[in-house]
Amino acid sequence: MAAAKQTRIPRYKQIENDLIDKINSGVYVTDDLLPTEAELSKEYNVSRVTVRQALGNLTTKGYIYRNQGSGSFVAKPNVIQRTPLIKSFSDDMRDMGKIPSSIVNTFSVTTAGKTVARILGIRPEDRIYYIERTRMADDVPIMFERTYMAVDLHPDMSIKILESSKYDYAEKKGYDIDCDYQNISAIFPPEYIAEILRCDPKMPIIKIANTVYMKSGQIFDFDELYLHPELYQLNIVKRRE
Repeated sequence: MAAAKQTRIPRYKQIENDLIDKINSGVYVTDDLLPTEAELSKEYNVSRVTVRQALGNLTTKGYIYRNQGSGSFVAKPNVIQRTPLIKSFSDDMRDMGKIPSSIVNTFSVTTAGKTVARILGIRPEDRIYYIERTRMADDVPIMFERTYMAVDLHPDMSIKILESSKYDYAEKKGYDIDCDYQNISAIFPPEYIAEILRCDPKMPIIKIANTVYMKSGQIFDFDELYLHPELYQLNIVKRRE
C-alpha cells in the first residue's frame, strides 16, 4: 500500500498561522505592537524576507496594520464567532450585525444509499435531497455546506427556501428542533471548496458533521459544514456538572 502523500506547508505560512493563533488566543490583542521583522526572523529561524511575506499576508487579511516607522500592530478582530446555540445561520449573522445570504450551488434528488440512510433513519432506496450551499456574511463566503434531507419529510423543499433559512422553514412547518449532534474534525479542504471559500487549500479547516434532531426523535437533516479557517471560528462552551 502506497504511503499517503504529505502536504508541506511553506515556512511563511507556518509563521502566518502561528501569529494568527496567537492573536486569536489573546497572546497579542488589539493595537499590540508585534515583534520587529528582525526579532521574528530570529524567533522562527528564517530570513526577514520570509517574515515579511507572512506579515504582508496578515495585513492583507486584516489581522494587522502597519504604521510607517513604528512597526506592525494587531488590528481590531474581524473573525466571526460561530454561536454554540442552535440558531439559524441567518439569525446568527444578523445578531452580529452582518447581512446573511446563501448561494445554492446544487439542488438535486437522489437515493439515500446505505450511509446517509443510516444517519437519517430511512431506507437506502428512499429519496433524498442533496444540497450544496455557500453561506455568506456581507457577501463574503465563510461557510460551505452539504445537506441531506429526506424527500418524504420535506416534500415542498425548494431553492427559494434554501436561499433563505431552513430553520425558518422548520418553524413554519411546525417542526420542533430539539438538538444537534456534531462531530468536529480538521481537514485539508478539497480544492473546489477552498476555491469557493477563497482560502488556502494547504491550510486546515474545520469540518462539522451535523445531525439535527426534532423533539419527536426524528432527524430533520444531516449537514457537513466547512468553515473558512480565518473568517469563521467555532466556539464550544463546556460547563462543570
